[in-house]
Amino acid sequence: MPLPTWDVFIGLMFLVGIAYGFILRRDKTITTLTSVYIGLVIATNFSKYIFDFFNGNKVIADQLWIRSGASQSTIAIILFVISIIFVSGAINSSQSKAGDLSPIEVFIYSALTIALIIASVLDFLGPEGRAYYLEASRFASIIYDYRMAFILAPPISLIVLNFRTK
Repeated sequence: MPLPTWDVFIGLMFLVGIAYGFILRRDKTITTLTSVYIGLVIATNFSKYIFDFFNGNKVIADQLWIRSGASQSTIAIILFVISIIFVSGAINSSQSKAGDLSPIEVFIYSALTIALIIASVLDFLGPEGRAYYLEASRFASIIYDYRMAFILAPPISLIVLNFRTK
């Protein structure tokens, strides 16, 4: 029996992400999308410093350093995922109101969130790793090719859909 392709895995990520968005509802889906942007900023700006620390190039308090074989892309992806989990957990747990349920908005925000996560992870990978996934998956290739659109589409959709509801 052949193993599932990366396209099946990406499709399942979209299905699970959209279902999770419907569980969260509109307001919490938007905060999760916002936490992805915050995670992207954190991973982009701080992964180099953490990479230097884990490779022994940076010392904390003139005593503490770690020597490991972690790559910068691995550290960036881990930092990205951890910051999404912590930020979205902190924001979503502080909200008591679930918001009004608009299925189209929830679908759009959830799909854009998953696409932004996949595009960001592919962007954090090194050229060799990225080339492997782009060659192995047609969906990954499409998502990566349109990554700038996935970075710009969520704020534009927030503006357009919020003007529509007001």
